[in-house]
Amino acid sequence: MGIHAPTRLSAKQVLVLALAALCGPLGVVSPTQAQEPDRAERHRVPADFMSFQGAPWLEREERVDEEQPEAVLDAMALEAGDVVADIGCGSGYYARRMAVRVGGEGRVYCVDIQPEMLEIMAGHAEGDGITGIVPVLSEADDPKLPEGEIDWIILADVYHEMSEYEAMLAGMHRSLAPGGQVALLEYRVEDGTGDHLKADHAMSVRQVLAEWLPAGFALVDLLEFLPGQHLFILKAAGDATVPGDPIINIDLLDAVEGGLVEAEAVGDGDTGVTVRIRNLSDDRLLVTMPAGMSFHAADGGRDTRDMVSRRDAAIRLFDGEARDWAVRSVGRQRTRRAPGSGDRLTMAAPSSLPALDALMHRMQAGTYNVADSPALYVPRLHGLEQAAVWIAEEDARYDDIASAVTTRECRRNTR
Repeated sequence: MGIHAPTRLSAKQVLVLALAALCGPLGVVSPTQAQEPDRAERHRVPADFMSFQGAPWLEREERVDEEQPEAVLDAMALEAGDVVADIGCGSGYYARRMAVRVGGEGRVYCVDIQPEMLEIMAGHAEGDGITGIVPVLSEADDPKLPEGEIDWIILADVYHEMSEYEAMLAGMHRSLAPGGQVALLEYRVEDGTGDHLKADHAMSVRQVLAEWLPAGFALVDLLEFLPGQHLFILKAAGDATVPGDPIINIDLLDAVEGGLVEAEAVGDGDTGVTVRIRNLSDDRLLVTMPAGMSFHAADGGRDTRDMVSRRDAAIRLFDGEARDWAVRSVGRQRTRRAPGSGDRLTMAAPSSLPALDALMHRMQAGTYNVADSPALYVPRLHGLEQAAVWIAEEDARYDDIASAVTTRECRRNTR
């Protein structure tokens, strides 16, 4: 995992560079992009794994406040004697803490693909006087865990690096004991708390569940108490020994059409849309929407700007209480006013605007390959993405859209 820290550039340089990456040489989404809705980059781009040379960063003091590891382990409710695994354990930051909790009768498998990381972990454990950790040198497509023995697996900000995720998920599934569960931590895409990282080092709820549910897992809970991370609790699908009612994962428009929720979209200024939503069912719902969702001015509001979501979004509806769901968005028409809370918007699937749909997913993925250069990471700023939409919509000139990207935004994100 790495922090996005490009070199200092001027506001105009950042804008031109970013828009070239987002929209192509002419600043327009190509027909090819618009006709390829199932491209892998629209889902996610696996990140490069962190080298063992970055191990000191895993032990930084700030991590206690940023990630609250003890609160995470409290949520897992580990017990003495549990057999657990830390996959992508790195320096053993979580493995050492888990070893203390499971005690001498328990066992912690510390799994990593780099032998140097396992050596670093062993040094930390010895220095802390911690025993009961078993180093496991894994492969990119095999966690190398014993089958049917693991009570808990934790993956702390590492799953996004797994390029062979289908094989890894199968291996984890095989390793779980009856009642076994998985704690998955990933920095959030939806609310911007993960925007200080490279784009491929954060994941949305939709991105995670699109891979885990087909692999035979079920969602036990989604906890959002951490400052910047999702905490998913998962189990093997059909394992009735894990208590709790099932959670239904459903797309917003499908939930509306099926009568499971009532939802109304209204404006929230030039950077967002609010969806007022309520669960009409007796089930626990996890409702999501994709980047590229369209919100059109209702009742023929010709002076009101249409909006499009710039990120995936998700909301837990575990009861019948009404909720206001904030969705990060950009506007389509420069000459119209931004919609406010009194302006109703009608919702439409991303496929209703295929060119913008492709662009918004490309921006969410955030990683661009330009010619033979290394991957380019564009700052994830509302202003840049707003300008990209205006270029895609009307081929606007730089002088017309430069004000969308403030000097302050560029300075903050180009240090």
